[in-house]
Amino acid sequence: MSLGLTAEKLRAAGIETVGVVATAVDRARRYFRYRPLRYLVGADPELATHRAFGVPRSTFTEEIFRVVSTQVDGLAREAGLAAPAGGGWDALDRADGIDGNEYTADKEHHQVQLTAQFLLDRDGVIRWANIECAREGLEGLDRFPTDEEFLAAARAL
Repeated sequence: MSLGLTAEKLRAAGIETVGVVATAVDRARRYFRYRPLRYLVGADPELATHRAFGVPRSTFTEEIFRVVSTQVDGLAREAGLAAPAGGGWDALDRADGIDGNEYTADKEHHQVQLTAQFLLDRDGVIRWANIECAREGLEGLDRFPTDEEFLAAARAL
């Protein structure tokens, strides 16, 4: 996912991007030090914004774990990290200097918090939404709209 490049394209269309991450402010700052953003972001460790926007969450089932683990292993490989099957999280954490145990409480508290993207008008009314897994079930896990999908939705407003 590269929301930064998408945010620039949306900005050119007159739309500002704001992100919300489900972690503590200090953790978000540390993470984004390694991966600077091109848009505003807020930290919401209690997931109040996710609940307010009706973004669902699930328990961490074996099926979800397999899908997510495969995806994270792929991210580790894309980053050039060697990791055994199921070792992507550890490899990425080591590369970023993060103690994975530090996030155990977040993982237990949040379980599988799905993600979503919304386009709001100037009055705060949701005009377009994409909620992870809403259309494709688990096939849609970690599926992010393309730039063209975002821009088409923005043009339709």
